[in-house]
Amino acid sequence: NLMEAISMVRVRDLVAEYLRDASPARRAEILQALGREEGATPTRIVQIVRGLRPPIETTPQPDRAPGNFALTTTLSGLTEPIYYEVQLPDEYDPLRKYPAIVTLHGEDHQPSNQIDWWAGSYDANSGMRLGQAARLGYIVIAPRWTRESQRRYEYTGREHAAVLASLRDACRRFSVDTDRVYLSGHSAGGDAAWDIALAHPDLWAGAIPIVAVADYGGDAPKYVSFYHKNARYVPLYFVTGELDGNRLELNRRDFDRYLKQVDTDCVLIEYRGRGHEHFYDEIHHLFDWMKLHRRNATPQEFECSTMRPFDSFFWYLEVQGLPAGSIATPLAWADINRVRPAVLEFRKNANNTLLVRSGAEQAWLWLTDELINLSGSVMIDVNGNTRSYDVTPQVETILEDARTRVDRVRPFWTKLELTTGKRNTR
Repeated sequence: NLMEAISMVRVRDLVAEYLRDASPARRAEILQALGREEGATPTRIVQIVRGLRPPIETTPQPDRAPGNFALTTTLSGLTEPIYYEVQLPDEYDPLRKYPAIVTLHGEDHQPSNQIDWWAGSYDANSGMRLGQAARLGYIVIAPRWTRESQRRYEYTGREHAAVLASLRDACRRFSVDTDRVYLSGHSAGGDAAWDIALAHPDLWAGAIPIVAVADYGGDAPKYVSFYHKNARYVPLYFVTGELDGNRLELNRRDFDRYLKQVDTDCVLIEYRGRGHEHFYDEIHHLFDWMKLHRRNATPQEFECSTMRPFDSFFWYLEVQGLPAGSIATPLAWADINRVRPAVLEFRKNANNTLLVRSGAEQAWLWLTDELINLSGSVMIDVNGNTRSYDVTPQVETILEDARTRVDRVRPFWTKLELTTGKRNTR
């Protein structure tokens, strides 16, 4: 069908423009134009989104080594831009999808140190990096997640935002396989990676905290311990040293939980006679492990804990307005005895109905055709109240999700606002 083929070319160009972050007015015009195109069906829009080049073309930076980029991104609510570095593998092709490592530096280190650890130092004679990420075709993303002179991880929304915004901006620029993104970190960066992995288990194919600690003892925040059930959904690979102070003692409770839970994928490597080191000895084993792990992008059920307002999205379920008795901010951790984590539950039942349990005031469900049949309606049980919801795919939802969440591998097709029946007091 020649006319349909010509329409598809126009649709492709309109979708690409939409994903480049056009102005709101222009995005509305694009949606109207797509509505007039024969080829702009939801199924074809998703196919186009998956096959396009990254929306933002990023040209080589002449003052940096080949494939190396120093970039910044901005985020609403943050006063300063977020700086991060990227190293692409040799012979990078934007039409391929590459696994990626998001790696967090420790105290007294910089993003460039993390690039060197994973991809190798740049060799001017050969014009190449010879490390394992460069050899095996991994993109390395290294955010500057700390404030000036920050000595340890603080469990804040700013730190989470720095990491997640860097990942999303990198996905806008480079061809990342979002089913194979691994979060790692050394020392304080490992502490951050551990917490962020449990707070957002839907994003990662695995997490690699190296010489990390679950919490700093005393009245320090203990989100990692309260989020221990979330570890069932993200594979973990820990590397530690026998003589690294009291870290093993601080981590004992959480390691015991992970290793005893049959549904938790956890590897714990302890180097005897070694202390607080970067443990490059483990590099080949880490890549062997990553090769075996992919993100569980469409679980049929999950039950996750949350205690912070910004830990509000788990796979298909997004919430706002958690009960006051479930929120513990890092600065108010001393009041933890009055707080119990909120539990967010989702399940697809055998009869193709969906179940959602949430104590939040507001809840939204984002759905794909990989989970249910998106034709007509579906019955959803929300906190014991069951009703029918229309699940017709929406082109605007697909494009807006691909633009903002930047997961072009698995965009959501439709968004439902759920009736929770909750009115929480602050």
